[in-house]
Amino acid sequence: MKNFLKIKLQKAAMMSIMVLTATCFITGCEDLVLPEAGSKPDLIPPGAEFSYASDPGDFTIIKFTNLSTEALSYLWDFGGGNTSTEQDPTFQFDGEGTYPVTLTATDGLGVTSVSTGDVVVAPGPYQPIILEPGFEDGMLEGGTGDGRDSWRNGDLGGVIQITGSPVVSGDQGAKLPGGGDKRIGYQEILVESETNYDVSFIYTMKVAPTGYITVDILDVDANGGTFESHEDTQAAVLGSVTVNDQEDDEVYVGASVSFNSGTSELIAIYFYNDGVTESRLDDFKIEIGRAGAVPPSASFSATQSVSNYLEYSFANNSKNANSYEWDFGDGNTSTEENPTHIYDVADVYTVTLKSLSEGGLTADFSTMIDIQAPVTADFTYQVDPGDYRTYSFMDASVDAVELLWDFGDGFQFTGMNPTHTYDEDGIYDVSLTASSLTGLEDVASVQLVISQGFVVQVLNGTFDDHTASTSDNADSWDMTPNSTILDEGGNTIPSPYRALWNNSDLANSIEAATGDGNEQPGSTSDGNMGTRGGKFSSTGRRLYQLVAVEQGKEYTFSIDTRSEAMGINTEVFILNTEITSEAGINANLGADADVDAYFNITNDFNSDKTVFTTTTFTFTPSASQIVIYVRAPLAVDSSNEVFLDNVKVE
Repeated sequence: MKNFLKIKLQKAAMMSIMVLTATCFITGCEDLVLPEAGSKPDLIPPGAEFSYASDPGDFTIIKFTNLSTEALSYLWDFGGGNTSTEQDPTFQFDGEGTYPVTLTATDGLGVTSVSTGDVVVAPGPYQPIILEPGFEDGMLEGGTGDGRDSWRNGDLGGVIQITGSPVVSGDQGAKLPGGGDKRIGYQEILVESETNYDVSFIYTMKVAPTGYITVDILDVDANGGTFESHEDTQAAVLGSVTVNDQEDDEVYVGASVSFNSGTSELIAIYFYNDGVTESRLDDFKIEIGRAGAVPPSASFSATQSVSNYLEYSFANNSKNANSYEWDFGDGNTSTEENPTHIYDVADVYTVTLKSLSEGGLTADFSTMIDIQAPVTADFTYQVDPGDYRTYSFMDASVDAVELLWDFGDGFQFTGMNPTHTYDEDGIYDVSLTASSLTGLEDVASVQLVISQGFVVQVLNGTFDDHTASTSDNADSWDMTPNSTILDEGGNTIPSPYRALWNNSDLANSIEAATGDGNEQPGSTSDGNMGTRGGKFSSTGRRLYQLVAVEQGKEYTFSIDTRSEAMGINTEVFILNTEITSEAGINANLGADADVDAYFNITNDFNSDKTVFTTTTFTFTPSASQIVIYVRAPLAVDSSNEVFLDNVKVE
């Protein structure tokens, strides 16, 4: 049996202070070195102290942690003539038993302190192990692991991102983007049944009023295996904590959740967020908890009524609690488990839930609700049959009291159903902003192509679309797009890209060749001219987009790029077909039959993140559809990323 033990050491502290007294005449002390003027004597004696824990694989192997103060050298006595002068030694005892261990700590003046304690070597409660708890590289067996390999579950959500700043310890932490980009952390852990445990972590977030991070402890044994959906997880929660207490998004704060393993020997840590711009987690720990009742955890979610925007239903997600006290923030309270409350006026309210256990233990959770009358923006349009530049727009919004139209050419209109004539051919983004009676806004948009002839359309070449979820800024360049995205208003809509392409064969081939399953480019705020852009931060990432063109017509392609290190080249391919692997273009590059044009960008290194290089070349497509395909295989981590922006075909 593996074990983890700590004791309060019973110290037999003995102090011996060596005092050197010298008497001499000044003329006989040429070699005496006197203290410098203003120096202070060292009057703080050392203090010997230590703790210990057994090795998870062999309880007879004890790892000692030196907690001494004001000391420079150490002497350990494990009994039987076995000693060590290491600061934090490891020693294997003969077997189960109690062994007196003595640590002698000595400072630079020869002053010593002695601490003796009984070390109990015996099988005990199993100490669970969290793999990659601080999300650092190289923490798995053989120095492998990218900090998140142990935290994956594709059925529950996408893999977490890694952040390098801010972090408290090490170089990395976990990052969860907000919006509809569902990324989660999930790791299964062996525990001992009928044992209390405490899981702790630190977090930071950029939070909307109702945003939160939740860390659930799941009973995997009770579920009968790995979970396949978020709904499955909520039926097997042993403990949970929901947090949103973050005033400074650059400063981490601590949180913890306690649970009893019950009959289970396999649990999972599962974390996710909602309603936040971005959140980070780091330094997960699991420790054996105190015996006795497990304290409750408090959390809830609030849902606005579709028929009365002042009415809210509160779903209680607390654990290990049997009574509840609600404060709705307007002077009204409730003791129901899942209450419904109608507010008198629209405002921002802080709602607090206190959950109480049978043993009198309590936990609190508060969040704000910003009551807004709902509104949905929508419109239709049609072109004038006698003038291809004139369009009529018809409002189809719901619950709107004000409408603002933007036709994308510098002209706007306030009102119901405008007609607008464009002066020039081009591609225009038309948007309708609908406002509710409380000022809540929703936006609907469409892209119009005004032309009598054919116009090439590169989708989201600026990486600035879909700002409600920054990860969706890059979805237009993913070879396997998500089925839905969040639009600029935060609404879930069908992906405009998934119906056009979904090259899973190529994505699987790249992952097999590189070991990197992240073929989608990242989204970054470090685009050209301070806008959003795309980035390559691992060897498998690519830009991928199908574009309709006129066969045989000459076009100009342009792209802005910046690499963070010398020698990190970016390759641009104009393909005339969808390839299923890179074998052909790797062997022949620009000479491959599938390639209409090839350009190797070798001159875009710049340490100044505001300086991009614009690359331009011409090509003539051999088919009516091309694939813009861009890669930088040497961009393998955050120290040599490649940033991309403003992709155009004209």
